[in-house]
Amino acid sequence: MMGKRKTTGLLFDVGNVFDFQPRPNSFHGQLAASSRRLFQDESFQSFYHARRGRYSIPPSELALLLLLQAEAGCSDEETVERSACDLRWCAVLGKTAGRPLCAKSTYQEFRGLIVLNQQAEAVLKSSLEEAKRAGLLKGSTLRIAIDTKPIIGRGAVLDTYNLLGGGIEQLGRALAAARGQAAEVWAREHDFARYFGDRSSSLKGSTEIDWSDRTARNAFLLEIVVDARRALRLAEAFLSSRPNERGEAAAQREQRVRAPYELLGRLLAQDIAESTDAEGKTSAQVKEGTAPERIPSLTDPEQRHGRKSKSKRFTGHKLRIGVEVNTGLIGSVEVLEGSAGDAAATLEAVAQVESNTEMTVTETLGDCAYGGGETRQEFADAQRELLAKVPQAATNGEFYPKSAFQIDLAAGTVTCPAGHTTSKCAPDAHGHRSFQFGSRCATCPLRPQCTNAKQGRTLQVHAQEAALVAARAYQQTEAGRAKLRERVAVEHALARMAQRGVGQAKYCGKAKTHFQMVAAATVVNLRLVWNWLKSQGPPGKGRGAQPTTSTGPGGGASRSHAPGGDAERPGEAGRGQNRRRTCGLGWVAARILRIAGAAIHPRVARSSC
Repeated sequence: MMGKRKTTGLLFDVGNVFDFQPRPNSFHGQLAASSRRLFQDESFQSFYHARRGRYSIPPSELALLLLLQAEAGCSDEETVERSACDLRWCAVLGKTAGRPLCAKSTYQEFRGLIVLNQQAEAVLKSSLEEAKRAGLLKGSTLRIAIDTKPIIGRGAVLDTYNLLGGGIEQLGRALAAARGQAAEVWAREHDFARYFGDRSSSLKGSTEIDWSDRTARNAFLLEIVVDARRALRLAEAFLSSRPNERGEAAAQREQRVRAPYELLGRLLAQDIAESTDAEGKTSAQVKEGTAPERIPSLTDPEQRHGRKSKSKRFTGHKLRIGVEVNTGLIGSVEVLEGSAGDAAATLEAVAQVESNTEMTVTETLGDCAYGGGETRQEFADAQRELLAKVPQAATNGEFYPKSAFQIDLAAGTVTCPAGHTTSKCAPDAHGHRSFQFGSRCATCPLRPQCTNAKQGRTLQVHAQEAALVAARAYQQTEAGRAKLRERVAVEHALARMAQRGVGQAKYCGKAKTHFQMVAAATVVNLRLVWNWLKSQGPPGKGRGAQPTTSTGPGGGASRSHAPGGDAERPGEAGRGQNRRRTCGLGWVAARILRIAGAAIHPRVARSSC
């Protein structure tokens, strides 16, 4: 059953035992003042049974712990430890120091429930609702900028030899478990013991061959391929022998075998080229180049090879965010395949911003990756506005570039620099047209500067050429350049998220990595909102948020002002909040508790953050 956060303060909480309050303008002070507004236990009601089981740790406190971990960038074990010994964290959670909030497994299970129930967006929405309450995000429409950032994957990247060896081991362990055998026993019975050896060395590292000899390498690779084919046949026999089994347990057993079976088949197909000579002798070698959507890791099969630019390669995923231009608030977070293009499914990112903010996106800004004709056509078909710089046209080496030709889209003609006009074109399936000058180039005096093709010059005209021409003309104007510069908001947001460690995935798999990105974006948004409130100055002078009565971190009622106001001076505000959070004990009792705490913990009693 779901436990609920207490509305009253604790007798031995941080504010009563220790004369300590986080700095009002620090992240912990701001989070403590806003903790009751950000998360409510009822928001996570679906995670728990209504009548069965013992009461859980209040989910609103666990959600706060998620943000504290995202801000600190620490491990799960250290997160639980800090919930006991870090007075700043205890002040946010409104709990007694010295005892952790929960066990590590409880914390991990709660995070897993958020991932499985796809509730990560609810965490991000809490920061956007805080922005609306503060007055930073207002109105019914907004303009966004989108961009991507590489995420280095958590899974170990392996070469072809170790990939196949690991794939055989995974499938063998699944088959052994399905038959109720120990993995090592099953491996010895089927002659796969070499793949279940000492984990201190990889399959490739433990093999004694001359790696400079190509023949020896291919012979070793062929042995692995033969074993992989044999393991696949064993899996096929197992799967085909149970066609009549029914029930959830049988389905789970089948899935535990089918997943590594399909993975090993993909590994063979992506990396191995097999051939048979005239004598019937089979050979195997690693394919040249990299297969599209190649799987480089067994521990995280969702990782992909990707490029952020021609010179920057990575292995992992891609982070894409949508940022409100005027405020810098992050409205959407997506984790794409590392091999996906930046502009893939861009309309989905726009729709996600609208869903999270409950506002309408009127304009989307992007860099050159979003300026292609196909993306522009998608936005035009959806009746949405896209502003992105047109990708730079190819220079065409020493010959005349495309810009030297006059294209008349209305008449369907192209005129070359020498004045020759042609309407002869060959359209393809995507609507692109290839205009051909043919024999006109044979006697043209400008031919050496135009083409060296025997059939003459050919010019490609894009299916969305009109949109590209209009966009190229607009970005040359002063208004167009000013609009494109506003895209810097998303660059700043990505830099803030990079400070939270989003360049490296902490977990394996896209779903868990997406949660990591959402938690970091939520922290970025909250800091942005609270710092904006601070910049507005104290309330009562026509600026900033008005003071409201809310529940403080210890459970009692406290008067909340914009950070940086006069009511937040460390001495007066701290003592005032402590008096209110005694919840009926009285000021004398609270004072006695603080003196007792000072006697027991002299070093931390007067500490401050």
